[in-house]
Amino acid sequence: MLFADVMQQFKSGQPDELQIEVPEQWGQGRAVFGGMASALAMAHLITELPAQIPLRSVSVSFVAPLNAGPATVSRRILRQGKSVIQAMVEITQQGQVALVLLASFGAERPSAYQINAEAAPDSGTQVMVLPKQGPAPEFTRHFDYHITRGAMPFSGGTGTELGGLIRFAEGESTTVGVLELLALVDAWPPVSLTLLNQPAPASSLTWTIEFIQPHQGAETQALTTDWWSYLASIEHGADGYHHIEAKLWQPDGQLAAISRQTVTVFA
Repeated sequence: MLFADVMQQFKSGQPDELQIEVPEQWGQGRAVFGGMASALAMAHLITELPAQIPLRSVSVSFVAPLNAGPATVSRRILRQGKSVIQAMVEITQQGQVALVLLASFGAERPSAYQINAEAAPDSGTQVMVLPKQGPAPEFTRHFDYHITRGAMPFSGGTGTELGGLIRFAEGESTTVGVLELLALVDAWPPVSLTLLNQPAPASSLTWTIEFIQPHQGAETQALTTDWWSYLASIEHGADGYHHIEAKLWQPDGQLAAISRQTVTVFA
């Protein structure tokens, strides 16, 4: 099922607690892909919030594996002021909390200070294409990857960076909003896997992502079939936990999102 088709189950006017269907063919190990799980939670939240207040930050805890099939998503507005909205979403399955998401929305404020972010790095000329078969997780078939920095997963690399270009591989071209951005950022394998010389499991424990303007205004231009730039690096790794910082840039080179993950590595 295409990403856009999955999101069709969310509409305005639905109750705060909603029964949903977690899609098949989006698996990552024994659970659904984290970017899809986070997008399911966010899709239920944004249908009831003012569109003119942009999403600024999301924090996700992956509490338990979320599997394909029925699940319950519930939202709660923690505080809604004139400029800022704080909200929470939970996804439960078979009586177990699988995901908790906290989101912060904030309207623009007048400011005399503006610090421009760095543009997207040069993608380079040496390209490795992540295969859609073999040990790659099921969900990666929904994306195209051109790796231009770092090494392939499970190749025994020595660097601490991984990056390149990414886009949705799905046929229909649609505009990119915050739901698609969640998927694009999380679709990359953890840099940690490039250090391993054989397949081993890894999973995200926590994930924080911040959305940078002007991506809100670029949504009418950037498409799922456009190439987005990505670069991640391990800031520290020990005792089975790796702390990874990453950035995603729009097709025009402007920064769209900053991501931080705590990844558990079972190797």
